[in-house]
Amino acid sequence: MHISSAPDSLLQLLEIRPLDVDHLSTARYVVSSAFLRGAKGSYGEAETSAFTEFVRSPHYSDLLLGNRAYGAWVGSEMVGMAAWSPGEENSPTARVLAIFVHPLFTGQGIGSRLGEYLVDETAAAGFRALETNATLNAVGFFERLDFLQVRQSVWAMPSGRELAIAIMRRAPTGRADIMH
Repeated sequence: MHISSAPDSLLQLLEIRPLDVDHLSTARYVVSSAFLRGAKGSYGEAETSAFTEFVRSPHYSDLLLGNRAYGAWVGSEMVGMAAWSPGEENSPTARVLAIFVHPLFTGQGIGSRLGEYLVDETAAAGFRALETNATLNAVGFFERLDFLQVRQSVWAMPSGRELAIAIMRRAPTGRADIMH
């Protein structure tokens, strides 16, 4: 009888590691592909084009390199990415900048694993809460990670185009009543 050593799930193959300059092109591809697929019911052509333009800009690369950004890898293939930054000076709240999964790999738990990774890392760094500006299509995803929508707002992208977003917060314990 042959016993297979194959993993039971894609998550067993997943490796999360820091992004570096050599990974920026792939990370931007993952982000723009994921956004374009997920945003269809929430945003129009002008908003999706403006977001894609932003992701392809040097400013986005600087944002990733200037903060804590990670790729989720299965073998040599980047299947997702996530990033966070410290909040304002002396703030107990960190900011989730991005969690995106390549469209071919959605529904496999990769986004949740990336979210858990950021929650654990920010808590280990001493932050008591997380905040994110979620695109409207990602609200349900963040709610499954115990984020609560605080309010809706708009994000003025560098192009001047505005994108409707949901401002969401999460305490590491999942208790919304201790956030400020």
